Amino acid sequence: MISANLSGLEALGRKLQALETDLQTQILRKAGKTAMEIVKEDMAAHAGYDKKSEGPHLRDNINIRSTKSTKYPGGVMITVGPAKADRMKALAQEMGTIKQVPNPFIRPALDYNKTAVIKVLTQEIRDALSAYSK
Repeated sequence: MISANLSGLEALGRKLQALETDLQTQILRKAGKTAMEIVKEDMAAHAGYDKKSEGPHLRDNINIRSTKSTKYPGGVMITVGPAKADRMKALAQEMGTIKQVPNPFIRPALDYNKTAVIKVLTQEIRDALSAYSK
């Protein structure tokens, strides 16, 4: 899990919390998925691809998923990564094996794009809140 400290977003958070829980969830889910597209594209660009393989490639099965937070009312958890069917293939590429040198693509995609994700997330939330405050 990657965390970041943000400042100057207190007013945005208060506006968001003033909305109904279902609306908070809807806004955060949409904003989070939009923001994580950057990470998804980066992962896909660096995920495994074997020209000899006729089956689906790892880079073709990277998804963005969202779930409601059980800890925070109105909150969501956004995850991006390979589909369950490709979990072992992704782990082998990310961490390496006895026969394979690691070639990480998940962690670097998250690390390198953290600032861009936060900017997009913030803008998406601001846009959604301004639409509901009209």
